Amino acid sequence: MQEDIGIGPSGIVLISPALEFTLVQPDEFEPLHWALELPSLAAVRLRAEGVSGDALREKLADVEHYAMGDYLTAITSGLEQGRRLASQRVADITGLPLDLVQRNSARIPTGLFAREFARASGKVLSPYDASIGTADIAPESARIAGPDPVLDRSVPALTSAFVGYISDELHFRTDVSYRLLNGEISHNWDYGTGPSRQGYAGVMDDLQRARSLNPSLGVVIVNGYTDLVTPYLASRYLVNQIPSLTNAKPIRLDVVEGGHMMYFRSDGRRALKEAASELYQATQ
Repeated sequence: MQEDIGIGPSGIVLISPALEFTLVQPDEFEPLHWALELPSLAAVRLRAEGVSGDALREKLADVEHYAMGDYLTAITSGLEQGRRLASQRVADITGLPLDLVQRNSARIPTGLFAREFARASGKVLSPYDASIGTADIAPESARIAGPDPVLDRSVPALTSAFVGYISDELHFRTDVSYRLLNGEISHNWDYGTGPSRQGYAGVMDDLQRARSLNPSLGVVIVNGYTDLVTPYLASRYLVNQIPSLTNAKPIRLDVVEGGHMMYFRSDGRRALKEAASELYQATQ
């Protein structure tokens, strides 16, 4: 917290944040997750059809309205009722075969979508940016067996870039290996089932506390349309659930072209730079 370290930032940009991890790793009986991810699945289908810009936003607005209205009502009515009421519309929205949607009771896990959306072309998609696919090395498998076309391609490049930066630009030398996304660390997180009871992480309370302490704090949250790891509607939903604070600046929410790491794309970088620049100028 800012009062602990003695620093009061004037603005922060949160990129593809998992604001409440329970919405990223939901309980199987929590229906809200299915509704919040549905517009991101729709965005993948629409981008595959060449829809972008204002047309994309307009079509997704209809999906968002359906997801948080009739769809959420349907799936909370039960598996059988939800399957009957929502399967056809979900198939139309996602581009998945109707029989596949029906078998899953109109609830589409992102892993299933990434596995099945481009099956006809022999590809699997990356949950980090489902507009990007790679050849399926195990088409007979029910699970994705190969590397992630975004994450596993980016780790070597980013690792080399960072090591080159700290050694060539910062002149920092060490024999310690730099490991980006160290799996030994992340796989040991306890989601509440082990002795440490770490549980699910969340930052909404901390964000509100920071805005209360510093009402002039500018906050920009940026998500990518085709990010299935932290769906953009989840950020909007969570921000809408917190009370407004007297004199505090409103939180700005932007959705841009690209996925979880939208800065890998030129249009995503431009949009991210614009949002950050506007925040910086507003805090001067």
